[in-house]
This record gives sequence, structure tokens and C-alpha cells, in this order.
Amino acid sequence: MIHEPRRADSNSAGGADAGRRFGDGGLNLKPSGRLHVPDSLEAGSLARPVGDTSVVDPVFSCRDVSVFYSAKQALKNVTIDVARRQVLAAIGPSGCGKSTFLRCLNRMNDTIPGARVTGTITMDGEDIYSKRQDVAQLRARIGMVFQKPNPFPRSIYDNVAYGPRIHSLTRSRADLDELVFTSLQRAGLWDEVKDRLGSPAISLSGGQQQRLCIARALAVQPEVILMDEPCSALDPIATAHIEDLIEQLRASYAIVIVTHSMQQAARVSQRTAYFYMGQLI
Repeated sequence: MIHEPRRADSNSAGGADAGRRFGDGGLNLKPSGRLHVPDSLEAGSLARPVGDTSVVDPVFSCRDVSVFYSAKQALKNVTIDVARRQVLAAIGPSGCGKSTFLRCLNRMNDTIPGARVTGTITMDGEDIYSKRQDVAQLRARIGMVFQKPNPFPRSIYDNVAYGPRIHSLTRSRADLDELVFTSLQRAGLWDEVKDRLGSPAISLSGGQQQRLCIARALAVQPEVILMDEPCSALDPIATAHIEDLIEQLRASYAIVIVTHSMQQAARVSQRTAYFYMGQLI
């Protein structure tokens, strides 16, 4: 289901909604009981998704994408576009294919034994599953932020500088310093760490570590940022920082975020895709 979410009006009588930004994590879509499911879905039929799945000039264009883990089919004929300078949120209960879809976009499923992807995914018109595709270069164009912050066991500076170094993106230490500064600044972290760049990254708080991981992703100058439940391990204040950062980054990047919170999807995304039992609903 693709929709244009309405943002809550903070000046309305429901002003408490703005306050609840810090007071709750939104509705959790992980099923805690019996869900009512339409008979057509229980039967496994592949109905056409509700809403417009295509956009003009997409960065990603996915057509009839299916994913199999050995004999199990995890994603079923998904067709959807990812727009430039927009946030696409993928929501749905656990095990419905959201993260599987995300991993298709940077070919992380290649690392899973028995995984097989069918259909077509193009990035800027080029098939990312072509045999001519350089997977390392592809992943350099697509930043990835995981559910749990995963800083390297290095200094704050070296975490951000790691990608530019291995991809030879800078020619001098001055250029590298500038890139580290710009990345940390764009991630909203520079003012908090500028006096301790040599300190271990694991000395940062959870929210700071997640923003450091975002800065690390930005440092390789990607075109797309993928986020797999980036706030699920964070407190409400840190979550608000990440959501504000996503809104700022949208001006420069296409962003795909997996979330269990419908409120978060409404706050940060321009389009929302609802997955259920491997189907795009």
C-alpha cells in the first residue's frame, strides 16, 4: 500500500500528539495476537497492490522481485519504485519481507547461503544483478544503517575515515579531515565529538553511535541510504534526533527505512509501503 502520509498539526487541539513524539515509540506492528487477515491474503493470492507503485525518474525500479531462501519464498513479485530525495518507509509485521526487500537493494542477500533473487532491480537504469555489476562499487553507492549501532573498534575519526580510505576518495590528509568533518556535521554529531575524535567509538552513547554509523555511511558519498529499524534500540530522545536527521538528509538522498512504528513512518516518510506475508499490499 502506497500512500502520502499526513503529518500531525502541532497547533491543533491534538497538540499532545507532538508531545507524544518523545513519550512513545508509536504503534508496534509486531503481532501480539490474532490479526484479521483478508481471505484473499490467507489464500496466498497475489493481488495488485493498492496505490501507485511507480514514480517519475526513480533511483531504484523493482519489477516482479521475488526472494527465495532455499525452498522458502520470502518475497513475492514485488513491484515498486524508490524516488529520489524522498523517504520510502516499509512497514508490516515481523517476518513479512521488509528487511528482505531492503537487502535486495544492495545485494546483501548474496551473502546468505541458498538465497536466490528473481525479477529485475535497476539503479539509474542499470540492472544491479547483472554479471557485469561490480558489487563492491554498488555498495559504495548505497549506504546502510543497521538496527543496532555497529561502530568499528576504532576511534571516532577512523570510523568515519575508513570508507574513504579503502575507496581512495581523498588525495591528502587535509581532504580526509574535511570529509570527516563534513560527514560528522551532516550527521549532527560534530559539536558533540569534535574535542575527542581520537576516543574509541564505543565510548559514545547508543544514539551517538547510531549517528556515527550514519556519518560513516555518508562519508563514502552514497546516492541512497538504507536504514533497517535504525531507532528500535534507541530511547525516545535519541529517536527524535535520528528522525530530524532523516528529514535533513532527504534533501540530498533517496532513503528507504524499515520500521515497525506507523507513527514514525508518518513522521519521516513521503511514501509508505505495507508488506504482509511477502507481498506488497
